[in-house]
Amino acid sequence: MKVQLRKMSKDEFDIFSENSINDYTNDLMKSSDITMDEARIQAQGEFEEMLPNGLETQNNVLRIIVDVDEQKAVGTIWYLFEMTEGVKQVFLSDFIIKEEERRKGYASSALAEMEQDARQNDCSESIIYVWKHNLPGINLYTKSGYVTFREVDNGMYMKKGIKG
Repeated sequence: MKVQLRKMSKDEFDIFSENSINDYTNDLMKSSDITMDEARIQAQGEFEEMLPNGLETQNNVLRIIVDVDEQKAVGTIWYLFEMTEGVKQVFLSDFIIKEEERRKGYASSALAEMEQDARQNDCSESIIYVWKHNLPGINLYTKSGYVTFREVDNGMYMKKGIKG
């Protein structure tokens, strides 16, 4: 199966923004002892802080994941390029495969496309944060070659070398 990552339109970004904030609100509530209102305010604030210029925020890549053969959108992916301790990295910020499209190989293919883009942008590592309650995500990233390098209260950071 082949996927393509194509740039989001403004309308797609608006839908993505709402979905991303809602998902993050739910993750915060699952992992913290806060109310829905508190989680929503935190999620909204962090989203706006990370993407102050929306689709045009520098070093951020917001894409629709498209099944090349069927020419249909199957999910979204948001990642950014950053320097950390002198190492250029790609950091996966948000990644969703539509419920009805899961377990078909789209997630693995989309990660591979992100990693290829990162290599072309001179990144040597890929970093992912995953919530401890997201067992399907942990399994996907582990299967894709990511290893845990730091655990925090509610999740873990995983990385994979992608140079070469």
